[in-house]
Amino acid sequence: MKLSEALDVLLKADDEAVEAKASAEREAKAIIQKAHDEYAQAEDTLLSEARKEAANQMESARLSAEKESSHIIALADVSVARMLEQFEKREPGLIARFADSLAARYAARGNGGD
Repeated sequence: MKLSEALDVLLKADDEAVEAKASAEREAKAIIQKAHDEYAQAEDTLLSEARKEAANQMESARLSAEKESSHIIALADVSVARMLEQFEKREPGLIARFADSLAARYAARGNGGD
């Protein structure tokens, strides 16, 4: 083999090595970009799912609060109804005692008392 042939072989081998390196770099960049894109997509999906879950929990909490407030209002209505019922039961006696008390005071004034 002549020196020029050996040099040609070495130059071709060097060109092939440069091309192989460039190809490997392009492939590595493509792999890295693909991994980055997949990671970003997965992260977006996780964030979206987390937002949906948070919205569901907020809605559930809102509904629970509405249910609890309705229950409290119902209990308050029952309590007010009981108070009114008790007042209505005691009202005639209270009015009669108050009227008797007033009448006694006026009677005492008329009899020279007070």
